[in-house]
Amino acid sequence: MYVRRITACNFRTFGAEAEGKNLNLVLNRGLNVLVGENDAGKSSIVDALRYALSTTSNDYLRIEDLDFHVSNNTRADELTIEVEFADLSRDQKAALIDWLSIGRDKEPYLVVHLRARRRTDAVGSRNLQPIVRTHSGLGGNGPEIGAAARELIRATYLKPLRDAVSELRPKKGSRLSQVLRAQTAIKDHQVNNFDSKNPDAPPNTLVEVMAQAQHRISGFPVIKDVRNRLNTNYLNELSFEDAPLQSEIQMASEPSLVQLLEKMELTLGAPPSVGDAEACERGLGYNNVLFMAAELLLLGSGMELALLLIEEPEAHLHPQLQARVLEMLSARAVKDGIQILLSTHSPNIAASAAVESIILVCKGSTFPLRKSETKLDDSDYKFLSRFLDVTKANLFFARGVLIVEGPAEELLLPALAEACGRSFTANGISVVNVGSVGLFRYARIFQSATGVDAPIPVACVTDRDIVPDGVSYIQGRLDKEKAAVPVPKGRKRHSNRKEADFTPEEAAAHVKTRVDRAAGGNTKVFVSDRWTLEYDLLISGCRNAMFIGIHLADAEDSNGILKADVRAQTKQKATEFLAEQDQALVGNELIAIDAYELLADGLSKAISAQYTAELIREGHCGKGDELFKKLPPYLMNAFNHLVPHVEPH
Repeated sequence: MYVRRITACNFRTFGAEAEGKNLNLVLNRGLNVLVGENDAGKSSIVDALRYALSTTSNDYLRIEDLDFHVSNNTRADELTIEVEFADLSRDQKAALIDWLSIGRDKEPYLVVHLRARRRTDAVGSRNLQPIVRTHSGLGGNGPEIGAAARELIRATYLKPLRDAVSELRPKKGSRLSQVLRAQTAIKDHQVNNFDSKNPDAPPNTLVEVMAQAQHRISGFPVIKDVRNRLNTNYLNELSFEDAPLQSEIQMASEPSLVQLLEKMELTLGAPPSVGDAEACERGLGYNNVLFMAAELLLLGSGMELALLLIEEPEAHLHPQLQARVLEMLSARAVKDGIQILLSTHSPNIAASAAVESIILVCKGSTFPLRKSETKLDDSDYKFLSRFLDVTKANLFFARGVLIVEGPAEELLLPALAEACGRSFTANGISVVNVGSVGLFRYARIFQSATGVDAPIPVACVTDRDIVPDGVSYIQGRLDKEKAAVPVPKGRKRHSNRKEADFTPEEAAAHVKTRVDRAAGGNTKVFVSDRWTLEYDLLISGCRNAMFIGIHLADAEDSNGILKADVRAQTKQKATEFLAEQDQALVGNELIAIDAYELLADGLSKAISAQYTAELIREGHCGKGDELFKKLPPYLMNAFNHLVPHVEPH
């Protein structure tokens, strides 16, 4: 049995169904990973399941007025949460027969429908506790869910920032005692055939072990002495002749299996550097891992619902351990038939999860990334499973995403945006560098096959890669044919590289192909206007910063060090050179071609971009709209897509 679907109307983040703002989420049988920025609705999904199903730890849960959705300053009067279960076993169907529905395929399934209504006192000024009813059937048209059903459909819940150390300590109703009591073999150990007349007989059950230990402790000289003195010196003096008072000192009045299990504590052994000789308190992170392992042991041990809800499994865990935890959860979900729903803010967790298991939550809407619900194909999923690492997985938590193909864009574009007054950091924009391949694969992550795309603007910035004809140090097809350069083996002709190699229609088709391969929904592709980012900046109003940045990178010594005096001299010489070129009316195109030759010869684009970014942040090209208007047009369009300009009031 697993949760196939959960719906919610007017519950917290989720609004009315008539407005299309309700929750209607189909879950995977195994692992489900909720990702998204804060206040997107992840915890609301988890809590909706907790309210409808209750939890194995019997947490105190109650619908409050604040749980009712607010729209246009008006709070809803009624909310509903509906949970649909599928694939019930034969035993589960028998136990839940009074509450089952019959599907179109004649297969029985269970629906739990919670409905809550707000109420006020007679005056209408004070809110009273909402009325909550939980029934079975679609729309709550079946009988009320009974206690027997409740016991079978409780979820196991691990709250965020949980105190695992406290949870693992011995206490009444401890989770460890519940884990142990759920094991089939433990039930035989509640028998107590201990015979005080033959106390040395080997015990056969845990309760007999406890009874034997209690008998032996009571007979210890120090215990007997205290008991005898208490009885002789005090209780005898306080007793009536017909009602003598006699005391006994023992661990419990009557040993029982529950008492024994509640006295047990689950701890981690000492690390190898300490050994077993000394007690050693382990950190919160490893105790959290132990706690999660114990909960997984409890799940799937009976015919109850094997559903584990975890908020922030990364709590107290270092990145490598986060990845290990996610791998373990994924494996146990498959092997033990456990359904897991976890919410996370960790790129490490998101990167470790299969893309198909991720559910993006954004502004009260959900966007599962499972197959058939995105425009990703099988090869995309395989590619992303290999290359979607931690640095790229932060795109799942962003308000907007900029996908670039190199470190130069990764360094320069945030600096330009900030200087233009459109800071990526302040607007929650994530910059993802996917390298020279795979841009179109990452671009399709947010493109839905259902027709409803995530409301997250995605800008893919890529180079046009058609070399201007004036660049003599790079040969195009016509250049190579003129120079009689042999055609590579297996090719009919040299590749088109320069403007002269393309007709205007071919150049437009070349750009269109790059756009069409990645664009869709809220994902747009912005192709450089002329050649590459660096070249286009060199012919724009940002020319000076890019030109100086390139020459500062070239001035570094063999150890990659640029001394302060060399930096000052290089900057001054570059500035004077540009002034002379402007006075001589040399166009930006010739200056750009000359400067770009250093990059074409192998000078690091990343280091050049680093120096250029520093100059931009220092205001070398201006600030705000003044700088924005100097940008190459394709960058202006990209920034407008990610951070639309808002006129000041």
